[in-house]
Amino acid sequence: MKMSKVIAIANQKGGVGKTTTAINLGIGLVKKGKRVLLIDLDPQGNATQGLGFDADSLDVTVTTVLRKMISKDYLFTKDYGILEHSEGIELLPSNIELSVLETELISLLFKREKVLQTYINMIRDEYDYIVIDCMPSLNLITINALVAADSVIIPLHAQYYSVRGLEQLLQTIGSIRENGLNSELKIEGILYTCVNDRTTSFRDVKEIIDQAYGESIRIFKSYIPRAVTAEESPSYGQSIYTYDEKGKVSDAYARFTNELLGRKFDYWYMRCRIRKVMIKCH
Repeated sequence: MKMSKVIAIANQKGGVGKTTTAINLGIGLVKKGKRVLLIDLDPQGNATQGLGFDADSLDVTVTTVLRKMISKDYLFTKDYGILEHSEGIELLPSNIELSVLETELISLLFKREKVLQTYINMIRDEYDYIVIDCMPSLNLITINALVAADSVIIPLHAQYYSVRGLEQLLQTIGSIRENGLNSELKIEGILYTCVNDRTTSFRDVKEIIDQAYGESIRIFKSYIPRAVTAEESPSYGQSIYTYDEKGKVSDAYARFTNELLGRKFDYWYMRCRIRKVMIKCH
């Protein structure tokens, strides 16, 4: 039986490129021939809207599915509620209704941290990767994501305020391991996002993070530069690969995907680079 890898994209601080990373990592993996499910676990529904779906008009969302898990109603097909995007990624969408689910989870006496895990175990043999876009909060819904995940990617905006938030997230991950909720949970790595590498602040914070965590946590060599195109692409329901195929952000996410997969050379990425060089030469 095929078993997918489940990756949570988590940071309780907003505005760090979490959803952008979830979408473009997911579609980057699709471009590698992987079947990928993106689970939008944020009541803001940013991943849902960023892929061009109207979150408020959906009859079935991740909240619907999780309520079925709570009531032990398992009589539904594996593709129940899942939407297909034109770029090949599949999506379990979300909307504001998810914010109400927190109270319902708190009222459960047993296994309230494992509701999402129950669902993922039912469908994970259909996918190579399942990417979870977590909300910017360390609440019970995010705990569900971390319990269900095999690993965590932490997008980090290299600012001084982000350092403290990183420590809080690492403490939460440590608690989940130590309490036996998910003793195998791994930190895939820290990904710098929204980077302007010409600024002193980026270099200073990067040095602090590298010194504090570099020996114990993988810090991806790839980083995501700040660019207007990354902010614009969600409004068109497109990944950065489609919206700005030849741009620096699409290049950065291609490199990051390769690094995650452990690939030093990639034909698709090199073909794009060669094409750009040829265009410049003309």
